[in-house]
Amino acid sequence: MTIAYVILHYLAGEETIECARSILEATKDSAHDTRIVIVDNGSPNDSGELLEQTFGEEPQITLLHTGENLGFARGNNVGFAYAKQTLQADFIVMLNNDTLLQQRDFNEILVKKYTQTGYGVLGPDIVTADGKHQNPGSKQSWSLKELRMLRLKRRVRNLLTWFGLDGVISRLIEARKEIYRAETLPGDVEHTILHGACWIFSPKYLGKFDGLCPDTFLYMEEDILKLYADIYGFSMRYTDQLRIYHKEDIATNMTQGSTNKKVRRKNRYIIESSLVYSRIKKENLKNSQ
Repeated sequence: MTIAYVILHYLAGEETIECARSILEATKDSAHDTRIVIVDNGSPNDSGELLEQTFGEEPQITLLHTGENLGFARGNNVGFAYAKQTLQADFIVMLNNDTLLQQRDFNEILVKKYTQTGYGVLGPDIVTADGKHQNPGSKQSWSLKELRMLRLKRRVRNLLTWFGLDGVISRLIEARKEIYRAETLPGDVEHTILHGACWIFSPKYLGKFDGLCPDTFLYMEEDILKLYADIYGFSMRYTDQLRIYHKEDIATNMTQGSTNKKVRRKNRYIIESSLVYSRIKKENLKNSQ
């Protein structure tokens, strides 16, 4: 079996290098052919050159350059397409560049789980720097009414940034926000939303799709993938038999701009992504009538 790891790189060169090296080390004794595809998503600094200097002669690693920032979904799709079409990968593991793979039998278990369950997309236990666990998620779907309310709230928060009030709202929201699990959830959970720091796409998924929905720039890719699973009938499964370490949002935090500017940009992306979700949901409802 060929297992391709797709890493979307933006700005944070040392993190991407550490991520790729962790994969090489963890899978060096694997019975499966491990390949790594790093996609430099138009990084405006010199990190792309650093990757070329570091991995240019590494036979297991392919470096691709988009030339511009395509966003999360389309940037990852560049690596997905190369892994599927050029490498003829049987499985594609899409993971953030701020993650570390330390499990020696990661390849073997993801193949074994597919043989046992026939999953479409598999998600591991994702452990954060403070020891919390990000999988599986709790919010499984959005109604059209909830999406309209989400957009309204984000527009209000954008307005508040011009008066310096959004920080107060953010702190109140964080105080009430659901905390990730303190312990690993044991066993498997089927038909669940999975955190986007790591998705494992099986032959069943590769046979139908060429990547993620390309219509978003950033945010809600997890929600849209779960919506696709509900519409097209493939299984999204969490398992505690796989685990990765997640440092969280390093590239996002490195982007330039004031705090208020970053907040407004984030809210704009969320609004745009929610409109994509709404459109897909409406089209499905119309087609099912």
